[in-house]
Amino acid sequence: MKHQFIPKATAILFLGTMLAACGGGGTSTPTVASTAAPTILSGTAATGAPFSGAAVSIIDKTGAVVGSGTTGADGSYTITLSAGATAPFVLQAVRDEVTLVSVAPDTASSTVNITPITNLIASRLSVSGDPLKLAAELKANPTLLSTVQVNAKVDEIVAMLKPLLDAVGATANPLTGKFTADGTGSDRVLDSVSIKITPDSATTANIEVAIKGSGADNLIQFTNQTPVASVPKLATVDASTLVPNGTAVLIDDLLKRMTACFALPLAERVTANGSVAADVTAPACKTLFKNDNPGSFLHNGRVVAKTKAFSGLFGADGTGVTFARGSYDFTRPNGDLTISYETADSAGNNQSQGLAASRVTNTTTGKDELKIFGNQYVYDGGVSAYHQLREFINQPASNYYSTGYSFSIANNTNMSGVAKVEVVSPKGETITMVKSGSRSNFTIRNGGTASGSTVLRIRSDYAAASTAAAVSTRDTGQTFATANATDAEIASYPAQSLWTFRYFVTGNATTTPDVTQTYKTRSRALSIAELKQKVLANLTSTAIAETLASSTNGYVTVGGDAAANVDWEVPAGAMAPTEIKVFGRTAAPPAAGTGFDDSATVRSTVRSAAVPCSNQTGSDAHCTTTAPVAFAAGAVLNGANLVARDLGAREFSHFYAFYTLP
Repeated sequence: MKHQFIPKATAILFLGTMLAACGGGGTSTPTVASTAAPTILSGTAATGAPFSGAAVSIIDKTGAVVGSGTTGADGSYTITLSAGATAPFVLQAVRDEVTLVSVAPDTASSTVNITPITNLIASRLSVSGDPLKLAAELKANPTLLSTVQVNAKVDEIVAMLKPLLDAVGATANPLTGKFTADGTGSDRVLDSVSIKITPDSATTANIEVAIKGSGADNLIQFTNQTPVASVPKLATVDASTLVPNGTAVLIDDLLKRMTACFALPLAERVTANGSVAADVTAPACKTLFKNDNPGSFLHNGRVVAKTKAFSGLFGADGTGVTFARGSYDFTRPNGDLTISYETADSAGNNQSQGLAASRVTNTTTGKDELKIFGNQYVYDGGVSAYHQLREFINQPASNYYSTGYSFSIANNTNMSGVAKVEVVSPKGETITMVKSGSRSNFTIRNGGTASGSTVLRIRSDYAAASTAAAVSTRDTGQTFATANATDAEIASYPAQSLWTFRYFVTGNATTTPDVTQTYKTRSRALSIAELKQKVLANLTSTAIAETLASSTNGYVTVGGDAAANVDWEVPAGAMAPTEIKVFGRTAAPPAAGTGFDDSATVRSTVRSAAVPCSNQTGSDAHCTTTAPVAFAAGAVLNGANLVARDLGAREFSHFYAFYTLP
């Protein structure tokens, strides 16, 4: 390879002892030691689905960890506290990137649950509004979690959620009431509510509580500093629009069946050299799909095949992949459920995934179960909250943050007959998406021409407050809202907002689309203040130095190279990237050139990747077409992107621009 773009480097036992001695009449009674019964805390950690495999720590008012353990498959935990532990206590359950917090003001109750609702209680008790800071705040102020204060916050949250609690008939105390993560009662409440707590400064956090289901949006928004009297309450909840009883159990059952399928050897899953749905032979795999037919699956134009959906069925690298930690997202108009889950491969790499499944009755057992069906959409599409730090390695004063929404419409052969896609936002704005050179996705039409961006940036602010001139007037290759949205406007988008995609095939000059598809987000975009609280992955310092040394006028030559090598690091608190992208042109300016981008999906544990050159369509020519495939002569790179996605499907991008802004 002529040029290597980036080098390949980088628990609370109260022990009471009572000594008693008495003497008289020349006799004595031996000293007797009596040990008080140990203090044991137990409960259920759940998000609807059991929060299984989570590390639970119990921290007392001195800041000491006085108990620890791991939740079981059902989310339950039982921990004996160490000697000398002093109430009140903060409990933390940690799994992957998610931490749930709870509190115990005393040892009067031995049951303490850990859920998104207790996390909300912790936020309202916290000085900063950040549940993760509550333990440190308790150490600084041991009176912070008195029994009176905790009970008052529990009452506040119960009043806030009362319409939902009444709808499902849940009467147990959300903090101390015993429940089972089986999709009924209190657990159905967890399945039905979305709670987002997002710090936006050292002292404030934005809070959103929303009902998930098939009905109209029912949400409330406030901050940790909102006075109790002003905290809003949910509107009346229609139980018929909520996720049905027992859905959590059905989701768990589906994921166990998926795991059983992928546990089979490749030769048992599919026929020799199998590559399409008809080649899936194992009953354990076929019965995952509706009508026991993998051929029934269709999702965004993708069918079950080696190079499309469920590709892991057809390769040895899919063997042993596990599916777990499922949760209900929302109900589609046709009654199908959209669910989220996590996969883990043999190396321990985790990824957040989602799918649509139908609830059907098993004719043999007579019991309901979920079958994979897909959204049955013929075209590709999707929308997610998007956040980026765009760092200019040659021009640091131009670094800026952006927040908005990203539209994913693949520019592939399945989309060859589509000329444009109109995306209609929940606010009624229309964004037109078109094909753009050798880009891997449709990009936003900006001012009558195709931009190089799939992202509508609704707010962008410089990292340095002293930098003048609007970002939108300088970085003209990106797409910005007409005016920067305010934080209040950004927060007004509900977590589950509905977007409409209108597809126009080539030759359709009317205003009536040929196909209409709708998509819901799972999280809203963060405000810039919220985004600045996030820690992002970085290119290594060596990588940046070598890029600076090898670039010419902000471009790095890769023509003739088989791949671009990228090295990065993941600081504490940051999410690991799972996608690496490089951007470039087929010729460096001022020569005319076509924009392109290439990407590589990476495991969460790796810190280096080779991004291969890959032509997107038959007319794409930024790569050679004969072996060995390489970047075509003259190709240059002008940026690299580290992309991470959280469990709410929010995208976090740290983009390194090699070019400079005027």
